[in-house]
Amino acid sequence: MMKKTWMFVMSLVGMAISAAVLILLIPSLFRSGEQVSLWAVGAFAFLTVAFAVGMLYWRPSTSTSDSR
Repeated sequence: MMKKTWMFVMSLVGMAISAAVLILLIPSLFRSGEQVSLWAVGAFAFLTVAFAVGMLYWRPSTSTSDSR
């Protein structure tokens, strides 16, 4: 159970970092004269989606069973 929670937290951190970098790279695509690699934007978009899928896969269960 602890490993699953750890993987969820690491996926959350990874998604936050890759999404932040992606957000910072997007405006430079629309400026003339900027040299931004489309591969870099695509790679960070893929990483963001991959970490989001990992978060869904490793999310902790929220079962609320009453044991009275």
